[in-house]
Amino acid sequence: MRPSLSNVTPTQGKLLETMQNNDEMIIIEADKNLGAAIMSRENYIRQGIEEHLRNDRVYKRLTKTQVKNEQKRLQYLQAAFKGRHRPFRPNENPATSSSTGELTEADYIYLNRAYGAEDRLARFRMTLKVHKKPNPKMRPIVCCAGTRMNHISKWLDFQLQRLKPFVPTYIKDSHDLLSKLRNIGGLPPNARLFTADAVSMYTNIDTEHAIRVIGNWMDGLDLPAGFPLRAVNDAMGLVMRNNIFEWGDTYFRQLLGTAMGTSAACMWATVYYGVHESTTLIPTHGDNLLIFLRFIDDIFGIWTGNAAAWESFKRDVNKFGILTWEIDEPSTSVDFLDLTISISPDGRLTTKTFQKAMNLYQYIPPHSAHPPGMMKGIVYGLLRNYYSQNSNESDYIHMAVLLLRRLVARGWDRTYIKSLIQSADSRLRSAEAQPSTTPNDRRPLTNKERLFLHYEYHPGGMPRGEIRQIYQSTCGDLLESRLGIKQMTVAYSRPKNVRDVLVRAKLHQAPGREASTYFPRGGV
Repeated sequence: MRPSLSNVTPTQGKLLETMQNNDEMIIIEADKNLGAAIMSRENYIRQGIEEHLRNDRVYKRLTKTQVKNEQKRLQYLQAAFKGRHRPFRPNENPATSSSTGELTEADYIYLNRAYGAEDRLARFRMTLKVHKKPNPKMRPIVCCAGTRMNHISKWLDFQLQRLKPFVPTYIKDSHDLLSKLRNIGGLPPNARLFTADAVSMYTNIDTEHAIRVIGNWMDGLDLPAGFPLRAVNDAMGLVMRNNIFEWGDTYFRQLLGTAMGTSAACMWATVYYGVHESTTLIPTHGDNLLIFLRFIDDIFGIWTGNAAAWESFKRDVNKFGILTWEIDEPSTSVDFLDLTISISPDGRLTTKTFQKAMNLYQYIPPHSAHPPGMMKGIVYGLLRNYYSQNSNESDYIHMAVLLLRRLVARGWDRTYIKSLIQSADSRLRSAEAQPSTTPNDRRPLTNKERLFLHYEYHPGGMPRGEIRQIYQSTCGDLLESRLGIKQMTVAYSRPKNVRDVLVRAKLHQAPGREASTYFPRGGV
């Protein structure tokens, strides 16, 4: 079989091989999507130790033997979790059963499969906060993908997601924020905008405090039918108290904070502070908060109270466990998520797109191995964001022009990109002028009625249309009549990119310069 052509030149390929496991240099991700950064491997390890892993308040160093014993213990705890909450068996009396019966059959099958999977340790790595001057710090990340514990964490995340309606400040993204801002009319003359940012939220959530307050809070809620309350409480303790990971030839347990890298981390942190908001901040200060919203560790609000009430509010924001917040003083304009929100002279809220000064705009270049329609979708998606984010037409046009210039700078043909932008703009304006009023009576297809063909995309591969044609002419009617398959979707997956090749979760170590050699003798 003839090897497929690469879109990487021989010189580029050789450089990638050289940098992949280089003993002297390491390539890591810059924080805030600021691309790649190259560091001395020795400085990377030393900085990781000094800034994070030497903190014995947050991390406890383990020996390899201790880790093996911990894995056995966790295997037992995971088995006990399944047994304690398994579905009731036929003819089993719930009153005398040793199980709570809170897991559904689907839950139990999922956890059983996960339990039988090969166990592996989570991997510690870091990204570089290049936007922090003059001495950039490192952001810790734990890659939990593929670990047994993360399978339970995925189940926990699904259950915590069901609690979002009970967190009054929750917003999904900037689109959700915009929809809420549109419901606000004219503002009173004393209204001011403010934002707040949590200080290292994940590592500054006291684990035991969070388990206790979330558990007590859930006890007082009118939970959805079938919500597995006792199983969720158990899972929180199991996941958050047992984050064990490796870094080169060293091993650690996280003692304090949200279990970094685990699937439930985001919702856990969201629900945790939501307890304080719903039980203290909103009841106490709600009269002075025209709006109060949060996206994980970022708060946006509209304040209408006096100076004394503001000082009281700031004190109460920081009276919850060990988590603290940096709170900006109220003003008439703030940057929040990807929006600049302002109060106009006539008392209305206006918004426009906010982009950080260091943004590199690393859009897909033309030589990248992506389907031809990919850029059309990217341009439409970005322009749709700009159309909804900018209150003023001139700001929207400005962003469209910038998009054109940035894509041309990435190597795209100006005429081609201009045609995509004009087409997307026409669709957006048409949709706004003539919103669809035709009811959609089509029943959505179930998973059993859909078939997905996963196919790695290659520029020289078979087009999607030909694949569908072959499917329909060979087995489409047969699968529909026998199995009820009504739709086949070609789901492209992408081949490896430069990031996949160069950025590794597992730390490569130079012989004689393993991570353990950088720790002081006699302790962490």
